[in-house]
Amino acid sequence: QPLRELLSAMLPKSGRSNVHLVQTDQGADVSIDRVSTDSLAEIEALTGFAKRHGLARIALDEGMGPEPRWEPEPVTVTLGGVPVAFPVGSFLQATEAGEAALIAAAREAVGDAGTIADLFAGLGTFTFAFPRAKVYAAEAARDAVMALKGSANIALRQVFADHRDLYRRPVTGEELSRFDAVVLDPPRAGARDQARELARAATPRIAYISCNPSTFARDAEVICKGGYALEWVQPVGQFRWSTHVELAACFTRQSSG
Repeated sequence: QPLRELLSAMLPKSGRSNVHLVQTDQGADVSIDRVSTDSLAEIEALTGFAKRHGLARIALDEGMGPEPRWEPEPVTVTLGGVPVAFPVGSFLQATEAGEAALIAAAREAVGDAGTIADLFAGLGTFTFAFPRAKVYAAEAARDAVMALKGSANIALRQVFADHRDLYRRPVTGEELSRFDAVVLDPPRAGARDQARELARAATPRIAYISCNPSTFARDAEVICKGGYALEWVQPVGQFRWSTHVELAACFTRQSSG
């Protein structure tokens, strides 16, 4: 309701806006698009709103990307005990409970692997879930990679973050064979080309986190045809009142003998 009141004064009568809300370590992070603050009164109203409601940050996108208008201290999210800078609009799991369920499933799938490749790593939701392992984290979004690299504990956690577009340049089967396990968490489009490289790898274990059962089934078929067995699938319902479901799955490499 407070946002409705704020936007009613900022939007034209026929205007519409999208609002993105994230709970961060410092409080609510609010990003609003299709609005502008042209007058001093509007700017003061925006900062006054942020102060009254104790926001961590408020950002506006006037068509050139989100620009913070209020951020009294750097905004972070804690992942696996590590505070990570949170760029405006970055991806996180929808709920804390859902995130915890997916991490638990990934840990079960990976087991006691000492070296892990985290593909489509984002800000490090799964990267920092394995504090005793050496983790290679590949991610295409530059802001996310920079946030990962800037994490204070990255050296202590033995994490190497790589700015890499896995759709254009998937990690090869030869490269993946150097790891004890792989965690794969692609967008809804899945990871067709990366799955083909996984099918060629000798990596013992794969944890596949998916937000689209359809593209997961397509990629799983490719991986299994390469000699892996699908051990189990765990659905996770993060989105109440919807049919949307996420899942975690475990694949193991079968011996050629």
